[in-house]
Amino acid sequence: MQLHFHFSVSLCHRLLSAVLRTSEVESRATRASLTELLSPQMGKDIVWFLRRWAKTYLLVDEKLYGQISMPLSTAFGADTEGAQWIVGYLLEKVINNLSVWSSEPELANDTVELLVTLVEKRERANIVVQCENWWNLAKQFASRSPPLHMLSSTVQRTLMKALVLGGFAHMDSDTKQQYWAEVLHPLQQRFLNLINQENFAQICQEEAVKQEIVATLEALCGIAEATQIDNVASLFSFLMDFLSSCIGLMEVYRNSPETVNLIIEVFVEVAHKQICYLGETKSMKLYEVCLTLLQVYSKNNLGRKRLDVAAEEDQYQDLLLIMELLTNLLSKEFIDFSDTDEVFRGQEQSSGAGRAVSAADVVLYGVNIVLPLMSQDLLKFPSLCNQYYKLITFICEIFPEKIPQLPEELFKSLMCSLELGMTSMSSEISQLCLEALSPLAEQCAKTQEKDTPLFIATRHFLKLVFDMLVLQKHNTEMTVAAGEALYTLVCLHQAEYSELVETLLSNQRDAVIYQRLADAFNSLTASSTPPTMDRKQKVAFLKSLEEFVANVGGLLCVK
Repeated sequence: MQLHFHFSVSLCHRLLSAVLRTSEVESRATRASLTELLSPQMGKDIVWFLRRWAKTYLLVDEKLYGQISMPLSTAFGADTEGAQWIVGYLLEKVINNLSVWSSEPELANDTVELLVTLVEKRERANIVVQCENWWNLAKQFASRSPPLHMLSSTVQRTLMKALVLGGFAHMDSDTKQQYWAEVLHPLQQRFLNLINQENFAQICQEEAVKQEIVATLEALCGIAEATQIDNVASLFSFLMDFLSSCIGLMEVYRNSPETVNLIIEVFVEVAHKQICYLGETKSMKLYEVCLTLLQVYSKNNLGRKRLDVAAEEDQYQDLLLIMELLTNLLSKEFIDFSDTDEVFRGQEQSSGAGRAVSAADVVLYGVNIVLPLMSQDLLKFPSLCNQYYKLITFICEIFPEKIPQLPEELFKSLMCSLELGMTSMSSEISQLCLEALSPLAEQCAKTQEKDTPLFIATRHFLKLVFDMLVLQKHNTEMTVAAGEALYTLVCLHQAEYSELVETLLSNQRDAVIYQRLADAFNSLTASSTPPTMDRKQKVAFLKSLEEFVANVGGLLCVK
């Protein structure tokens, strides 16, 4: 084992040497203006290797390993000249590539991903920020100087992410303040100067102005993507200053779908990357600003019809983003790394008087926007369909008590969506819908109200799930989800379940099949006590269900 370990490390060293020699040949060719003789694919391959090598072997945290190669530790470990040299070389490689290959999106994107690798780990970032090239790159990007301003939007976003990550390396307070003044202050100042112009409403559609707005929005997404637990306090405060202004831009660019989508995407990224670290007060601020965004979106799209079926996927990208935003906000309910706002020490203040905005308020308002717009044609788009059903399943699981409170038409739309997903969609979507049924049935059992629309709807779903398990072919992976849904529905509608079984048995003309089914159903509900929401009873039922499906599976399948 030890011989194999040293052989692997030795092979990696030789491979690194070969790639570095190839990389140097490429660099010298570009300095000699021979770029036309080079292959962008070769450049991609070089960066691909260097990124993965740096992530794995450069400045390894030796405390995490029981044994480590001495040559590796000596060459590229902490406080070694080799580590400082290779970091400087890789940074120079990044800058050279961005200058020479700015028109090659894939190569440029791989290059900035290498830069992210250099700064995402604090030990590497500490060396990077000591390089003069790093500061020059930061100034060049902040001033929108060529050729960096010609990079694609995706590349510029990732480059901003790298620059922000680098800013949290070890620096004295004056140096850090200078860094942020050169990286973030120009972005903020340029944006405020632009939108605060008296004639902004007249010039906002000019191409140069739109490009500046788009570049700022992309930068904000990059800043959000750079969020880590040790920098979330600073980045949240910085981004919150922008979000209100972004809502104002929704009004200005309401007839520009691409810009509206990018504005919503800023909120999506902030919620995705930061909500899990925010305590109650900060979360509330984010909920409030997201609610305002949705209100403006709703107002601007009220009654708007989109008739071009061929362009539906592009036109409804905003709908997909809104569902992602709502799902990200919901994630706070089950992924929460905050510790009473520990990362915001000294920043918290009481929220004051007035009713607080909750995640439920924002999500249910968003559902009021999304549900009426969802059609069977839109659900043919896989990404939209998946996000939609994930969202409504999360809502049913986290806020089942809110479902009966929905307006009548929205409630009907939600129930129709669940039925459509169970009966006409992929097995993945069908499983999501089944997972949504259990908490709805449990909610009915908790309230014990038998004349509500939700109680009536669950009775209908009992027959659908029963038919799925007994009469239809289904993916065996769905048996557990279907079984859990069936059990909770049976607990709620025991008489109706008995009626379904009796009807099924009475329709059997074959005595052998009749007896086989009767025995299987008797075994399935063999308990002497009526089924309840007790966990042990449910587990026993699911175990019996496996035997039931094995015994009668395919016996009565009609499709």
